[in-house]
This record gives sequence, structure tokens and C-alpha cells, in this order.
Amino acid sequence: MLALLAAVPEETRLLRQTLRDLESTSVGNLKVWHGLWYDTQICLAHSGLGKAAAAASAMTLINNFQPKALWLFGCGGAFPGSELEIGDIALAECEIFGDEGVQTPLGFQDLEEMGLPMRNDVRGIVYNRWPVDDELTTWAEPLLNKYAGGTERKLATGPFVTVSTCTGTTARGIELAARTGGICENMEGAGASLACRQTGVPFLEVRGISNLVEDRDPARWDLARGMRSAQEAVLDLLSHWPPKEKV
Repeated sequence: MLALLAAVPEETRLLRQTLRDLESTSVGNLKVWHGLWYDTQICLAHSGLGKAAAAASAMTLINNFQPKALWLFGCGGAFPGSELEIGDIALAECEIFGDEGVQTPLGFQDLEEMGLPMRNDVRGIVYNRWPVDDELTTWAEPLLNKYAGGTERKLATGPFVTVSTCTGTTARGIELAARTGGICENMEGAGASLACRQTGVPFLEVRGISNLVEDRDPARWDLARGMRSAQEAVLDLLSHWPPKEKV
């Protein structure tokens, strides 16, 4: 079983049209779609917006279906300096809680600067920066790079930043990119990453770029293109799943 998670139905429409034998059930209050990609069983859900919703939905999928991995995907905003454009693909090398910390007269301090771990458990101390699965990312990166080149897109791999308040100014985007090293902004990734780390489920995240993180101007966005780019990238990865070596 492979779990797929996106925030909203528009981010999975192409996948739901492609999977075989698709049907839906309810697990608690979460609607879960079941289907097949060749011999791979898929469970798919829409978390809703935000990191809390993503964490809760990821835990529901993990606890009820015990997937071998969980992939999160959808659209995202490209930070200044990332060299990503609308329609390009981003692959997360980690997820960063971008808002957790304190705003001081001298600027923002994250949890590590405050000396306040978000989690201190048997796997170690974690502050704002949460891991994805190294083996999955190492498997996916060359596949996506080849796919992107063949479709005249660009792939970038780097930190993703999860925020509760979307960035609507160029100045704020520059500050966040400088502080985190992030290439892509989203609202769900860190929550799903936390859930996967807590349960030991390998986590992968792919985003299609729908906008640049700059002074807010929806006329310059292309949400549909970003969503489609992410889904087409996921479909390409599915065509190579599972990896030859055990995840």
C-alpha cells in the first residue's frame, strides 16, 4: 500500500482519473480513495489546508492502512533565488516549520535559537527542520530530473518551508529564503513530515510551482499548471515504483 496525500481535490484530479478500480470510503471524517496503479494498492486523501490538517490526515492514513510510504504533493510557491518558474517541479530534501519561534525587535528567532526543541524523543532532538526520507528522495531525484528535462521543465531539490500565513510580499520572501535556505513555500509539508517521523513511515514531497513568492498578484499565478505539474511528476514516479531496493 502506498499513501498519497494532497491538500485539495483539484490537486489530485488527474490521479483520480488515472487510477484503476477507484472507489471511496470514509475513515472517521476523512474521505479516502482506494485504487490501483498496476499492482500497487493506493490510498489517497485530501487533508485540507494547513500543517495541522496535514498531520491529522497523514496519521489517519498511516494508522488505518500501514502504507510502505507516504507521498505529499500539490502546488507551491518558489522563493527568490530558487531559479524555479511556474510549471517547474520541486523535490523536498527536508521540511521546515517556518513560523514556529519568536519575533523580536532584532528579528525572528527559530526554536533552535530559542533553545526550545519542538520534539525530543527516542530519535533525537528536532527543532524547526524535519526530515524527509533520504532513500526515497535519492531514488526520486534522478527520475524526476530525467522526467523534467524531457518535458522542458526544471527540477530543484532543496528545503521546503511550511507556513501558516502565506507570504505576500517580496521582502518577506527574501527574508524567509535567507533564513531557511528554502526553495519552495507551502502550508502542509512539515505537518505530514512530523506524522511520518513519529510513525517511522518514509515520507516524500513533490510540488509543482504555481507562483513566485513575491508581492501578491494573483493575476501572475497559474494554480492549475502547478497542480498538474505535481501530479504528472507523481505519475512518472509511480511508473518506477517500487524501487528495486526495499524502502
